[in-house]
Amino acid sequence: MSIRIGVVDGNREFFERFRTALRDQFPGEFEVYLFPTLEKAALAVEKFRVRIVLVEPQEPDGDPADLSDYPLPTSAVYVRLVDRMQLETKWTETEDDPMSRTPVLCRYRSTDEWRELLLRFDERISPNAYKALVDKVPGGDADGERERCKVVLFTSAAGGVGTSTVAKSFAAYCVRHSRRVLYLDLQTFPEQGPSDGGDRLYTMEDILLALRGHRYAPDAILQRAVELDEEGMASIAPPSDPSRLFDMTGEEIVTLLDLVGEQKRFSVILLDLTFDTSERIVLPLLAADKVVLVDDGMPVANEKTRQLLDLLPALCAEDPITMYEKTCLIYNRFQNGTGQVLETEVPLKLGGIGLLDIEDPRDLQDELSRAPAMERLYEKLDL
Repeated sequence: MSIRIGVVDGNREFFERFRTALRDQFPGEFEVYLFPTLEKAALAVEKFRVRIVLVEPQEPDGDPADLSDYPLPTSAVYVRLVDRMQLETKWTETEDDPMSRTPVLCRYRSTDEWRELLLRFDERISPNAYKALVDKVPGGDADGERERCKVVLFTSAAGGVGTSTVAKSFAAYCVRHSRRVLYLDLQTFPEQGPSDGGDRLYTMEDILLALRGHRYAPDAILQRAVELDEEGMASIAPPSDPSRLFDMTGEEIVTLLDLVGEQKRFSVILLDLTFDTSERIVLPLLAADKVVLVDDGMPVANEKTRQLLDLLPALCAEDPITMYEKTCLIYNRFQNGTGQVLETEVPLKLGGIGLLDIEDPRDLQDELSRAPAMERLYEKLDL
């Protein structure tokens, strides 16, 4: 596993130079992340196993900042950044240093020197440093909040990779485990249109119009629009013209999620929303408790998924650590059965879904709902 490094430094130019140099000259050895505050970096040490934290001096006179006020985890090495190598000895040996024997790194060393020092810093960490963190579940619900409605966003960067099939199969898995599930298909062109029958009064179009103030109260419309299938999974029918979902904004989607949560009828919302050229996925992605990327491992989809992973943190203006922490990857092969899995340490890989020779979509969905990958996903989401 590569060494994860956090940088708490207002000098963005150094961060970009430092990250680019390590990535280009020593690919796969280091992951470098920028944090706005030391508190954010300390949180990443516990939750994402950042092993080295580079900290800039925060005092105007250049003296070491007082770090004794911060409850820093001991499972990482904290290193001071300086602009001159002459200061390294001074700061390392000073008796006034709030952190005894704090290592120091000069911003203007060569990349080879950086690598050598970083490897030395990493060796200081005890192999048992993370032993106490193994059983911790980051982001768990506080007491009394276990029934809070959780939002799981299923998305993909390429079409035809089975996102909706995987999402519906996971919904069936959750229903079998006594979860109250609402499946929302908000793709521009949902796979299935509204069923025949004259008893359906409300669709997603009616909810959308209500949200825009053109009809009755949205919560009343929502309550009547939700339908249960024979298995107990709830859903909302798409508009008669599914293309009308195209102009549904991210703000409206998040408002819809809030309305569902306020009704407290469901414990899980599974949101099927494919990434496209618009940015409407940004707010739902931020609002989601977990994000599940679906990839079939084929070259085109695999490359687009990698590009999506690189784009999402910047697009969402959120710490990369937070984004990667709630993102999972399921790679399916039930259509093609071949292909290379995305080669990256983020997001968390939940394993693949093997080749299944099943033609009927309903039979395929039922079979997938029993796949081991669904069980791993369920455990990871802690539903």
